Parts: sequence; structure tokens; C-alpha cells
Amino acid sequence: MISVLIPTYNYNAYNLVAEIHQQLIKSNINFEIICLDDGSNWQHNNLNEKINTLSYSKFEILPNNIGRSAIRNLLAKKATHDWLLFLDADVIPVKSDFIATYYRQISKNGSVFCGGIAYEDHSKNKSFLRYKYGKKHEEVALEKRIKEPDKYFFTGNFFIKKIVFDNVQFEEKLIEYGREDLLFSIGLLEDKFAIAHLNNEVYHLGLDENNVFIAKTKKAMENVIFLEKEGFLENEKQKLLKIVQLLTFLKMNFLLIKWYPIFERKAEKLSSVWYLNLLKVSYVCYLKKKANG
Repeated sequence: MISVLIPTYNYNAYNLVAEIHQQLIKSNINFEIICLDDGSNWQHNNLNEKINTLSYSKFEILPNNIGRSAIRNLLAKKATHDWLLFLDADVIPVKSDFIATYYRQISKNGSVFCGGIAYEDHSKNKSFLRYKYGKKHEEVALEKRIKEPDKYFFTGNFFIKKIVFDNVQFEEKLIEYGREDLLFSIGLLEDKFAIAHLNNEVYHLGLDENNVFIAKTKKAMENVIFLEKEGFLENEKQKLLKIVQLLTFLKMNFLLIKWYPIFERKAEKLSSVWYLNLLKVSYVCYLKKKANG
């Protein structure tokens, strides 16, 4: 009935798997849980090995790193059930009926369901730029997500028919962090598969240090340029590229290029989403200028 698919890298996924396993048993449905480590050689993978002690659950370590998109495709290939539940390793369900909520969707007229992302309001989290960014841009009310279903599609928590996933899949040219969710949602809409949003959130637990999150953000911007170059994105559909296009037309991009290192330092030091967003725009200006010589 349901295959739960969890990619991991240098992270202990056992607590997540144990919670999901308990909910699946309670729901009395056929299931399997597959967790793959993407060749991380993590010294604490013995923690993940405990997954193999749970019924209908397995943990495997890939011999080589294949990337964020390819590992999700591989997980789907290994799946034996008709419905796939993709979860990031660093999340945990907000509600005890998380599985039951997704299970109820099987009888409805839909093929892709996105439960949403939330962030725990612990005082220790509030100093992280990753937390502030997530609260502002990712923890979004259901009403807003429904209006822009592709914009708020996150790979860390979605439920999809296997036959639909096999038709779309993740773009394996994307190896590094960032924008695989955007490209996948575009593929779904192009193939006329509607994305339905639900109140079925998971907490995002893995909050990177500011410097790590900023480095990942820059990598995601590099992926935007790569996707544009490969013809996967259209400027008029992408707000960020449209802004950069306007700034270039107004010849303001050169000023932003000079300032992007300043925005980067400010974002890290102040945990500022404002400066992070400025960094994203200015860094894309820099990348496009670099690509054009």
C-alpha cells in the first residue's frame, strides 16, 4: 500500500523511522520503509542500522554518493507499493495521525499531496538564520499554499502515486543542494498532475549553522543558473530571474555584484533573512555576469 522513502546523509534517521513505523502499525496497512544513506561513510551509521530491527524496514548504505535527485529516484525504484511517501531524514511529524491523514487521501481523486513544513519555536532555534528563513518562506498557511501549489511544494514531505512519480522523476543532473523541488513541481504541472496541499506538517529539525546554510543557499543559486542554461526554466516564470533581468537592464547589476560579499557577511553575522534575500539576488547577478564573461 505505502512505501516510505527516506534519503539520509550524515544524519540519524532512526527516531523518524521509529515514529513513522509506529503510526503505520497503528493504521493497520501494508507498508515498507526504505532508508538509504547516500555514501556518506558516517561514523555513526550504526545508529541507523537499528532501522533493520523494525518490521518491514531496511537501511542500506550506498557505496558512492549519487546526489539528492538520483537517490530519490533510486528509492522509488526500490519501492514495491503503489503509493510513495517521501520524507527528509531531519524531520518529524507534527501530529500523531500523520500517516492516517495521508492514508485517507488514497480514496480521493488526487495523485500528489504535500503536507507542509513547520519549525519548532524553541528559544534555541530562534538565533539560526535557517529557522528565520524557514518561518518566513516555508512555514506557510494552508490557504496560501493552495493558491500557489507549485511554489510551496517541498520534497521533504510529500505523498505521491508511484505511477505518477515514475512518469516525472527527479532531474539527476542536479547533484548538489537546491532547487530539485522546484524542478519536480514544474514537471508535475507540465504533465497535468495537480498538487494538493494538506495540513499534515512535519517539523524541520536539521537547522544548519549560518555559514553552512548560506553556502547551501549559494549552491542553490548556482543550480538556478544551471537549470536556466539547460532550458529547464523560463525567465518569465521565475521571480528571481525576472528581478535579475530587470536589474541588468537598468545596469544596476554591477553595483549588486560588488556588494554580494557584504550581504553574505551581514546575513551570517546578523542571522538576517533580509540580507540573505539580497545575497541571493546579488549572487545570481554575479553568476550571470561571470557566465557571460
